[in-house]
Amino acid sequence: MRTLLLQRLLGTIPTFLGITFIAFALVRAAPGHALALEGDGGLRQGAATAAERREYRRLMGLDDPFLPGYARWLTHVVRGDLGDSFRDGRPVRVLLAEALPVTLLLSLPALLLGYLLAIPIGLISAARPGGLLDRFLSSAVFLLYSLPVQWVALLLVVAASGSGLPIQGLRTEGVSAASDLFAHLVLPIACLTYGSLAVLSRHLRSSMLEVMGQDYVRTARAKGLSETAVVLRHALPNSLLSMITLFGLTFPALASGAVIVERVFGLPGMGKLTFDAVLGRDMPVLMGAITLAGLMTMLGLLVSDLLYLAADPRVSLRGRRT
Repeated sequence: MRTLLLQRLLGTIPTFLGITFIAFALVRAAPGHALALEGDGGLRQGAATAAERREYRRLMGLDDPFLPGYARWLTHVVRGDLGDSFRDGRPVRVLLAEALPVTLLLSLPALLLGYLLAIPIGLISAARPGGLLDRFLSSAVFLLYSLPVQWVALLLVVAASGSGLPIQGLRTEGVSAASDLFAHLVLPIACLTYGSLAVLSRHLRSSMLEVMGQDYVRTARAKGLSETAVVLRHALPNSLLSMITLFGLTFPALASGAVIVERVFGLPGMGKLTFDAVLGRDMPVLMGAITLAGLMTMLGLLVSDLLYLAADPRVSLRGRRT
């Protein structure tokens, strides 16, 4: 187990290098830079001066040839030096530490709620494929998936504007109760949940239909087991293995944030931070956000592998043989 875990950890390094390498190339190739913001009213108090921004570019290798520049930047990142924001002069690590919890407050409940709702919907659809209930649920989830998130967010804001439900920020000024925080998160979480619900439920339905045709399921039926027992004890556990793959692919998005949702509801999460960094040519913040997304990608792959090991011992045995 330890050997397999070490192999997985070592295997995440090329993924991280690939993500940061491409990101570094794109940031260098982007038109304009933070020096063009000198005198811009968008720069806040404490923003870096032109000389400080030039020094940052020199230290981080942004003015060097590409490969030496990337190597120098990576050396600083390994040391934990992500630089300071051009816009307000604060350390990038502080900005990320403030924005990441906000994004996780939205993404984790939305992901959990999506799985909790998608599993019964997928089960019901697969139990009677082509039936009236299956057609109704399929139409409903396809309709949800087709709705643009910006339209849904604005529609929820308009609908909630007269109901007393908060539509901006994380907390009401002067109020620290947990119920107030929960009330502020209801609408954003709803926006993030409905799209993933459609994808997860349809994926589970397809997996269930494939598994229901396997020999071991027919054998279970031949032994006289009820349809409920066949579905819950034999078909569902094996169908959920494919959901682990989706979790591993979805996990990195937890740290990336939802730009539209965060901007509509005024939430200072990773999506808004990254978007503002792009508009403001704030290279330290932008590279810091991409680096964090790379780390989350590595963590997502590792968590997916570990979940596979826990769910299917045969994966563990194959890992030991290798």
